[in-house]
Amino acid sequence: MAIQQALASPDPQVRIEALKEALHHGEEGAQLLIKALHEDGDWEVKFAAWETLLKSLDPRHVQVAKEYQLLRLRQVGDVRARYDAGERDFRWADLRGADLGGANLGSANLGGAILAKAHLRGALLTGANLSWADLTGANLSGAELVGTQLRGANLTGAKLDFGWERLKDLTGTILPDGTYHP
Repeated sequence: MAIQQALASPDPQVRIEALKEALHHGEEGAQLLIKALHEDGDWEVKFAAWETLLKSLDPRHVQVAKEYQLLRLRQVGDVRARYDAGERDFRWADLRGADLGGANLGSANLGGAILAKAHLRGALLTGANLSWADLTGANLSGAELVGTQLRGANLTGAKLDFGWERLKDLTGTILPDGTYHP
């Protein structure tokens, strides 16, 4: 099978492209996705396998993806340096307690990131994606949040120096006071 050859490639992009086509090969392709999810050493390849499994029409494959939690533990290192180098994808990053005060993270994808107790005071988050992010106890005082996506984010105990009413798309968000925004 050509997919198996592509999955043996040292180039992560070749493996990702192969995984995107795997479901067209039935159960054998799904098993290759599951194997890549558990065994591939590249985070982006694992993410492509996870995302493809979620699109499966077979509920068993979708369940495998939903039960896989290691993606949330992604370590990204120095976010400021990586952002300055042009990287914008920090999905599922573990940034608990990170000092990102004053950081420019405009248009960054921090969807699902763990930012619990992170220091984001004065950070530029214009147009950033913080959907489903854990911002429990984060300090967002003075942060620029214009156009920031916060759908499903957990803001319990977060410090804001303005009312949450100014924020856009709070569907499913847990607000700073712990209440749920429908």
